[in-house]
Amino acid sequence: MINVAGLFKYYRGVCALNGLTFDVTAGSIVGVAGANGAGKSTLFDILTTLDRDYVGDVLVGGMDTKREFREIRKVVGYVPGSFSLYPDLTVAENISFFAGMYGFDTSYLSNSSFWNSLKGFADRRACHLSGGMKQKLSIICAMVHSPKVLFLDEPTTGLDSGSRDAIWEELVQMKNNGMTIVASTHYYEEFGFMDKLLFLHQGNQLLYESLGDITGGVAMSNHFYDEYLSHVLEKYLKVQNGNR
Repeated sequence: MINVAGLFKYYRGVCALNGLTFDVTAGSIVGVAGANGAGKSTLFDILTTLDRDYVGDVLVGGMDTKREFREIRKVVGYVPGSFSLYPDLTVAENISFFAGMYGFDTSYLSNSSFWNSLKGFADRRACHLSGGMKQKLSIICAMVHSPKVLFLDEPTTGLDSGSRDAIWEELVQMKNNGMTIVASTHYYEEFGFMDKLLFLHQGNQLLYESLGDITGGVAMSNHFYDEYLSHVLEKYLKVQNGNR
């Protein structure tokens, strides 16, 4: 569903993404981890065709993000890191607005698990929603055109653990129904919902591996993931220092 090969991105001569190469299988969840400045948001801008000034090959659904970006936008949904809907519109008005932008109606809501937990607040202004409700509304609006791929840039940042789990459980259900999902996160406990993990550091790809291979199929604690990624980073830094 997503194919990235030799992806480089430069800002004023500074390398922001350094040769990323990975593939995302249709109907899977891939997590993107890394500290602030690792390149996660830059990668999302490229995958969602917002940034087409890069070097390398990037395909989404078999389409090139530079040449076929208009077609790609018909089959992807994107929830950016900051709330970007209209705060003075109600929940229902926001959904109707974005559905109209794509030329769709809102009939798809009957199959939306996110809508089922939000429809009781249809007449509430978006600015008066809780953090978890805002994120659910953002996901609904990103799904109005029934995309095949959903990108989420840190969708649960600032939410309590219960709200985070609720969102991820619904995302897993969407994956089980065939959706391909790529999501960045700072929360190690969310790794358990993912099929593969992409770990970035200062634009470098340090790891792209299935969670089953990392954990051996056993549920692991936050401490395990912290130690594991710290070890991966330490090995990388030793190699870099040895090459100087």
